[in-house]
Amino acid sequence: MPHHHRKITSARPASISRREALRRLALGAASAWAFPAIVRARDGGPSANSRINLAFVGVGGKGREPALSLSANNYVAFCDVDPNRAVDAYKQFPNVPQFKDFRAMFDRLGREIDAVVISTPDHAHYTTGMVAMQLGKHVYIEKPLAPTIWETRQLHAMAKKSQVVTQMGIQGHSLTGLRVLKEWIDAGAVGEISEVYLWTDRLNLQRWSGLQTDAPAEPMPDGFPWEVWLSGRRPRPYTSRYVPQAWRSWWDFGSGAIGDIAVHMMDVVETVLGVGFPTRVTDNSPHRGGPTVPRCSDTLYEYPARGSRPAVKLHWCNGYKGDALNKPAAVPHVPAALIAKETNVIAFVGTRGTILVPDMRASSRPQIFPLALEKEFYTHLPPATIPRLKGSHFDDWFRAIRDGGKAGADFDYSAPLTEAVLLGTLAQRTGQPIIWNRKKMSALDVPAVDALLKPNLAPEWIIPV
Repeated sequence: MPHHHRKITSARPASISRREALRRLALGAASAWAFPAIVRARDGGPSANSRINLAFVGVGGKGREPALSLSANNYVAFCDVDPNRAVDAYKQFPNVPQFKDFRAMFDRLGREIDAVVISTPDHAHYTTGMVAMQLGKHVYIEKPLAPTIWETRQLHAMAKKSQVVTQMGIQGHSLTGLRVLKEWIDAGAVGEISEVYLWTDRLNLQRWSGLQTDAPAEPMPDGFPWEVWLSGRRPRPYTSRYVPQAWRSWWDFGSGAIGDIAVHMMDVVETVLGVGFPTRVTDNSPHRGGPTVPRCSDTLYEYPARGSRPAVKLHWCNGYKGDALNKPAAVPHVPAALIAKETNVIAFVGTRGTILVPDMRASSRPQIFPLALEKEFYTHLPPATIPRLKGSHFDDWFRAIRDGGKAGADFDYSAPLTEAVLLGTLAQRTGQPIIWNRKKMSALDVPAVDALLKPNLAPEWIIPV
């Protein structure tokens, strides 16, 4: 059990009746909804060195690393539908209570939790995150915020209402490399940027379903909480084709490589260029409709001019055509050998040359082409003017919790980012140009989009804001 210390929870949770709690989440006790004392650090709360009471939902897979590495704080609870996947954390911290159902975790230990790290499959971000924030818990949710625009907006709205500290898991947002890249581009390293090329090897062939239907049923392991894993999505039989890793191939559970990797890469683009929302998104994917994502995609996001900055065309490529990685045939100024070699690239094309990073989070040193331009630029590198963060993306979130501030990738930033990225999935699924109306949450002259904005959730899994 965690050590006792002064609570640092800083939210004002939305009120909820016991009857509503039971109806919405089928919990059996009122104790989960009794909230802890609420104190902001800036109003006389604990010092910056206070330990935060953490719970983890999703402890295997993507959740393994944070579960093993954040123990400078107090661990209150682990929750994972598959204890076998969570075994590393369970062995390293055997005294931390273990759960398969996040609702039971909150019911039993909700009073002790300050903040929750959510590393579940994407479709469970909404239910887990909404419940946590309604209980006044700070939340760190892995990217993308959700696989649909409605869920993304609901999470953002709940964060605003409950006034919790939020962070989305786009780890590159906190890296020094991103700041260096922006400083170089702002200094005119390659001139004005008018095109961006992004490509990734995801979904790799091991995680792409290969199906255009629901996966066939398989025997379910004893004790596996299938209802919890589905988190309100349409009932269907259990299969290992969904659990534990290939779920991202189905639109009901994920958003393909766009939700997996484009949200990382487009965070870099947004931070560096401030492109905002695209005016038009088009796609040339190999199949339309059905429950699964395409094997590869070529998606074009068109952004308007911003002040003196020109309009930007962003080219997104992912997946495989046959056995070959789908990537641009050419990028201005970039050697063909580099294009052939690299599997994850962010490339900004300017009026004088191209600057790129060969990864998905701007964690590498920027490279400038042609090389003569890079050599020239190195003679007058710009000063470091953008503040560097100390520590990790999690540390940024922890500081905001302790100090009463905001994290860099909080939902005010990451929810609109996720929504803009997900417009590409609407173009993929309909095969139509997407001209997005944010105010109306609709696409011009594409009525088929309306059915894709919100999942068909079971009523008891919908959490009102």
